[in-house]
Amino acid sequence: MDIIWFKVLSVVLIITAGILGGIIPLGKRITSGGNGLTFGNAFAGGVFLGAGFMHMLPDANSNFDLLKLNADFPFAEMIAGLGFIFILSLERVIAQKETADILKSKKNEFPLILFLVLAIHSIIAGMSLGLESTLISGLVIFIAIIAHKGSASFALGVNLVSSKANKSLIIKTIVFFSIMTPIGIIIGSVLDSIESSRISIWFEAIFDSLAAGTFIYIAILEIIDDVFANGKFRYQKFAFLLFGFLLMAFIAVYA
Repeated sequence: MDIIWFKVLSVVLIITAGILGGIIPLGKRITSGGNGLTFGNAFAGGVFLGAGFMHMLPDANSNFDLLKLNADFPFAEMIAGLGFIFILSLERVIAQKETADILKSKKNEFPLILFLVLAIHSIIAGMSLGLESTLISGLVIFIAIIAHKGSASFALGVNLVSSKANKSLIIKTIVFFSIMTPIGIIIGSVLDSIESSRISIWFEAIFDSLAAGTFIYIAILEIIDDVFANGKFRYQKFAFLLFGFLLMAFIAVYA
């Protein structure tokens, strides 16, 4: 399959997963703690962890090597760390303050910070996929994105329902969130088509690094921490986590 058609297919599947995951909470019964969802999240955690460490960071380092910056400095790791800290600041600093303010005022409000965190991560991940020029590398990022898109959209939908937002606003927000990753894919694809190969390499190196940081953050603090907060089925959840990680390792052999 040509890489362009693969990206088009990715856009369709990612939008579908985002919308389906987000509209489930609109039903009368919201069952976010089901074993299937928990095991799926554990698998997604392993996929994100493996994609960040074994694909995004090595790809970023390879691109920085191509730039021949003549500086013995871990640029990829630094930018990945900044990406990690940026998402951390949004979710664990700003968002927690907003949550505390909401609890203090005892009002249900639109979960704006959660939406921004998920949207920013989606755009960065999408740009990283859009910048890829090989099918195998693109497949790695796609698997990581699709493995988490539905559950991320579900979490957003649950928060929107809990905030007592009207149905029309919830649907519009879910649809808007669902197209964030495709917007990133389009931006990345446009940047990848820039004639200057050096500029394209710069973009790919930076956004692969940022994506690695956000992937690792999502894996550790957003997924794995939540999955293992409940001690039930810990061996099964670990097995799914390990399977996701090893799947990324297997794909790395051919990337």
